[in-house]
Amino acid sequence: GTTCVLVSFPFIFNPCLGCKENTPQWAAFIYYLPFIVIFQFGWAATQISHLSLIPELVTSDHEKVELTAFRYAFTVMANITVYGLAWLLLNLQVDRPERTEHLGIQDVPVFRNLSLIVVGLGAVFSLIFHLGTKEKPFPLGSLPQPEESTPLLQKEPTRSPRSLLVWKDWLLEPAFYQVAVLYMATRLIVNLSQTYIAMYLTNSLLLPKKYIATIPLVMYISGFLSSFLMKPVNKWIGRNLTYFVGILVILAFASWVTLTREMGAEIYGVAVLLGAGSATILVTSLSMTADLIGTNTHSSAFVYGAMSFTDKMANGLAVMAIQNLHPCPTELCCPACISFYHWVMVFVTGGIAVAATASLGCIMVWPIRVRFHDVALQGLSGAGSQHDETESTEGRSQSSTVN
Repeated sequence: GTTCVLVSFPFIFNPCLGCKENTPQWAAFIYYLPFIVIFQFGWAATQISHLSLIPELVTSDHEKVELTAFRYAFTVMANITVYGLAWLLLNLQVDRPERTEHLGIQDVPVFRNLSLIVVGLGAVFSLIFHLGTKEKPFPLGSLPQPEESTPLLQKEPTRSPRSLLVWKDWLLEPAFYQVAVLYMATRLIVNLSQTYIAMYLTNSLLLPKKYIATIPLVMYISGFLSSFLMKPVNKWIGRNLTYFVGILVILAFASWVTLTREMGAEIYGVAVLLGAGSATILVTSLSMTADLIGTNTHSSAFVYGAMSFTDKMANGLAVMAIQNLHPCPTELCCPACISFYHWVMVFVTGGIAVAATASLGCIMVWPIRVRFHDVALQGLSGAGSQHDETESTEGRSQSSTVN
């Protein structure tokens, strides 16, 4: 996955090789398509395998929240680095006569250099991760070997290897779909708001292009600070209420955007709300996914992969729908797109937050746990115990007859 990202990412943010001003759009589309496919495959492989380590490393619910929060915190640090570099590169254009306050073709070298720097930094830290992280895999269907710190007496009887869930078993669990819908709604809010925030700032609010670096930077700093509150807040009020608090913050952001058509310095306050709310719901939804997996860590990659699949499909369809509704598809922006991106930001945050609240209500009524698989196993174990009791009874009767 890391190799695919390193190979494909620089080409996505560089001009099409061999393309000219009169090159048709379909030719450029065909050129970029394989690089985007390779990048998305690599990104999914990297993200899913990394997330799958969380249930492997810890078993406590609060520790899962803590690890997820730390993971998000370092993700935010990476994003802050990217936006800080973007702000620096954009401000280095001061001495250039062609520099303008809005994005244009003159900014292509900025994003090219930014992509190369990002790939270089990512390669270094990926190398550190792969060299420093040692896996201890155990065969499918077997339990991990006890270590020196493993207690001799277990609080609960250890499940037999047949009790482990395989990928087909997850498809029969209602909780699997509950978490998938909640995670999909969460990712729609986070990803679409990050996608359209730049257009909202430059086209709807008509702010200078430096804001496309500073506003996301404020969002990520807010999310970074909020991530450290996740463990104590989850311990205090629980998963569901923590997620609900995050949704309330997102709804506050959507309400502010709805009621305000022009913003100045208050845009930074709006960014703080969006960053804190996004961090809260994302960390909590990932923790819920880890709760769903529980001890079935051998199939955690399938669960995270399925969640990622629903999220990417939903995001792709949402972006296609939004772009098809664009009032001026033949040009970059027109007077009608000023209000268009304003309402896009309201919908992708407030509208989807309402759907996420409904999904959360479903989880509060039917809590996250494996149902049908455990029932089937209890039935099997019950039948087995009855069979054993029958055999022992028959054995005792035969023994008494012989005596």
